[in-house]
Amino acid sequence: MNILSMSHRYASAVCAVLCVFLSACAGSSQLDVTIQQSARSGVYLERIPTRQFQATHPIRLAPELIAKSLQGVQIEEGKGLLQSLSAQQNRRLSVFSQDDIALLTPAIADGLSQAAPDQQVGFHIVQKEHFEGRDRTGAGVGSGNAPQRNQESTTSGKLFVYGRSLYLTIQQFRHHTESPDTINMPNRRLPEPTGLRNRTVLFVPESALRPDIYAPPFAAGEGLTTLVIDYDTLAKAPTVAVPPTPSAPAPTPAVAPAAIPSTTPPLHDDVQQIKDQMKQKEREVEELRKELEDIKRQLGNQPTKGGQSPSSKP
Repeated sequence: MNILSMSHRYASAVCAVLCVFLSACAGSSQLDVTIQQSARSGVYLERIPTRQFQATHPIRLAPELIAKSLQGVQIEEGKGLLQSLSAQQNRRLSVFSQDDIALLTPAIADGLSQAAPDQQVGFHIVQKEHFEGRDRTGAGVGSGNAPQRNQESTTSGKLFVYGRSLYLTIQQFRHHTESPDTINMPNRRLPEPTGLRNRTVLFVPESALRPDIYAPPFAAGEGLTTLVIDYDTLAKAPTVAVPPTPSAPAPTPAVAPAAIPSTTPPLHDDVQQIKDQMKQKEREVEELRKELEDIKRQLGNQPTKGGQSPSSKP
């Protein structure tokens, strides 16, 4: 009787473990292959949470294109109460430094060339921040000298390719494992898992960014933004000067004098240029429409709880 009872308990435990494992496989990303791992960075392949979605993998993208994609990601700082009362514009920061881009680009390109249709590329980079902190002895603000301190933070994200678009999500931005200063109020940070609170993820040039309605629901978590980058347009776009990373002081931009055309172009040239631009936009809209329909078709074929996909219903 005891043996039967023990066997029954063992079988129940095994079933419970299997259920937890299967549910985790179906609802979260799984780490499959490590592409690069070091003290500074990591790049790896993981499962796309929705098994019915098939990305355009494996694919070979030029390292220069991947570097340009990372270079274009920016963070706009939200305004506080005092800042919102002023006319000062929100500060923009580059998410990745040139060293970060040089370190991540080859591994991401390698990951995309190895990824299966049901995999995406995840990455993280450890960054160092330099700031002025105060001694933790409880000295008041304004008393004593401010010692120079360095602290490490982590920026992470994921990306995959579908059609002619690169889907890039920043999951963490300069996330600190501990508060850099618990005494000096201006430097105090409350626990926040993403580092994106009161911040907006942007991309330059904006002409290479597609509407976020083309991002599948699984591409970003709650409060996150998925950038849908038209990499053909990005490849043709000129390199845009981006703001510095937080670790470097922002240079004062030089104001160039406005160029004054010597002659006014003929009117018919302007009309022809507008017509050409309209035709190009119509082609882009048609491509976007087809791509969105493909994504909806894939997600619409997801099996229901009864084991049948919506299209298989009588």
